[in-house]
Amino acid sequence: MKKLKTILHSNSLLLFCFLFLFFYLFISFAFTKSKYQKNDTFFEGTILSKKIYEGYATLEIRGKEKILVQYTSSREQIEQLKIGDIISLKGTLELSSTNRNFHLFNYQKYLRGKQIFWIVKTDKITLKKHSRGLYLWKDKLIRKIEARKAPSYYFSFLLGDSSKLEKKTLYQELGISHLFAVSGMHILFIAGALSKLFQKICSKKMVSFFFVTILLTLYIWLLSDSASANRAYLLYIFSFLNKYYKIELSPLKLLFYVAMISIIRNPFCILQIGFQFSFLICFFLMLTKRNSEGYIKDLLVTSTFAFLVSVPLSLYHFHQIHLGSIFFNMIAVPIVTTILFPLSFFSFLFPIFENIFCLCIEIFEFVMGCFRTFDFLKLTFQAFTIFFLFLYYSLLIFGFIKNKKFFIFFFLLLSFHFLIPYMDTHYWIDMIDVGEGDSILIRYPHLEKTILIDCGGQLPFGKKRTSQVDNILIPYMKSLGVKKIDVLILTHGDYDHMGNAIDLVEKFKIEKIVLNCGVYNDLEKELVSILNKKKLKYYSCIKELKLATNKLYFLNTREYDNENDNSSVIYTELNHYKFLFMGDASEEKEMDILNKYKLNSIDFLKVGHHGSKTSSSKAFINAIIPKYSLISVGKNNRYGHPNKEVLENLGNSKIYRTDIDGGIQIKLNKNGYKIRTCNP
Repeated sequence: MKKLKTILHSNSLLLFCFLFLFFYLFISFAFTKSKYQKNDTFFEGTILSKKIYEGYATLEIRGKEKILVQYTSSREQIEQLKIGDIISLKGTLELSSTNRNFHLFNYQKYLRGKQIFWIVKTDKITLKKHSRGLYLWKDKLIRKIEARKAPSYYFSFLLGDSSKLEKKTLYQELGISHLFAVSGMHILFIAGALSKLFQKICSKKMVSFFFVTILLTLYIWLLSDSASANRAYLLYIFSFLNKYYKIELSPLKLLFYVAMISIIRNPFCILQIGFQFSFLICFFLMLTKRNSEGYIKDLLVTSTFAFLVSVPLSLYHFHQIHLGSIFFNMIAVPIVTTILFPLSFFSFLFPIFENIFCLCIEIFEFVMGCFRTFDFLKLTFQAFTIFFLFLYYSLLIFGFIKNKKFFIFFFLLLSFHFLIPYMDTHYWIDMIDVGEGDSILIRYPHLEKTILIDCGGQLPFGKKRTSQVDNILIPYMKSLGVKKIDVLILTHGDYDHMGNAIDLVEKFKIEKIVLNCGVYNDLEKELVSILNKKKLKYYSCIKELKLATNKLYFLNTREYDNENDNSSVIYTELNHYKFLFMGDASEEKEMDILNKYKLNSIDFLKVGHHGSKTSSSKAFINAIIPKYSLISVGKNNRYGHPNKEVLENLGNSKIYRTDIDGGIQIKLNKNGYKIRTCNP
């Protein structure tokens, strides 16, 4: 035992483990390959998890390795499948998508963090064997939770799955979403309760620890690989053994060994946001461990330190922090830890108390909803780079260890980063990839003005729809440091150009809106009704718009009998470069524009109607002679856009397409321009 203590306390061992982890991660990321081949079409495995949507489901199955199956079928057939069932299916392997716009969520990295390399799409699954043993109990548990009055909160507190929470966005904005994932706090609560129970049955600590560990292991298995729960689980085991055998390892060394085991088990876990937050916050809290000074003061200090540590990671992933989150955590943590979390277990075991749990949830949601009045404390930052991330954490470590006054440099760097967009002297034009739709963001130097031309809109057909406002538009603008839109220009009333407008108006600050000429359709009428209620300024059929030292010209010709030709066609010059945004204008309007306006040598053309054959006639393109052609088009869209003939018409220009290139970003200065694409 003495020899073991000496080895574990050795700094040489720590150095060896650190170097081992470094090379282990390097080898894993560089050389780990899938056990499946790209041309494999037959798959068999056990269902590990299941999520049901409208008309389809995603199944995580384990065969040779974990794969994600997208199963299209009736809800009845989907619900017949249970967790633990062994199934077989035929399909083709596809790589998951990366982020199609700069700085946004990378689904491929997310799945890689769960050790999933491939997605398989299928519409037929064969059941080979029914669920048995623990899987059967897990499936029954999930079905019982789904039948409860507040299933989303039971899923959060009991199984660590907060994806179904209706108020999830609110909790994320307030900085308290971590309370709805099973973490160290929850594991310690469960371990403490079980320890007291077993100690009353058996006075021997090791026997009690043995049974608690077995039950905790079963519970961790139910959670399906929660990084924070795994950390707390391993830390509980190591801490007990450390104390029981009097090894006297410091908490920081224990945390390091726990991290090492987690990484060896799954080297890709470092890509998980939960892993990053969990271990970093735990590390810094251990680094600053101090004697208790009372519950309130301890809670304030812990909340403050946790906030300081989470700031760089929050800004790296979400581009926003809430200065009030320290206060919100001081209110929410006691409520969740002493009331909601214990009551979720108690009311689940004894349904007679379920109404009390639901009442407490309603009160909690009301209180948290009241904190929306503090939205002015939300700060949006331009996307962090890895360099700034490491720099900030280096400063934090020095601040914690060396001198608390060193924190001032942390806040100075944070302030500097906040001001970066306002120091930028360039014009930026961003064609945002919103699929089969249009959305173009124009940013002026020093962020003096921001213009959004169209805002996309996922078409209302198909079985899968996601919020482009929540998942693309707002996160993307936040990542650029954009806090408001000065002018939202909606070129016309088609859904793929303004379908997201109502949602965007409700969730983002917009100064004024410009609509096109012609009679309003139903979608435009609905938007106007909301604008009137919110008392937002809007205009229609204008000729020009002056912003700072620049003008946007609306090339109106006449009123047409269709929405596409009534599109606002916009011409502007930025740093002497000519831009022409064509909306969905057809050949007829193109000819009218040529007859009314003198246009030639256009530097950047936003191609009309996603490259449809109804637009971009050869005569029009030959007249304006675009240098660059930008096509906003959905990948594998049902319309076959862009048209082959149109691409031939544009052949003398350099063509960029969102379906191939992802988001497109143009940076202008007085000496030239740079174009970069977010190749998915």
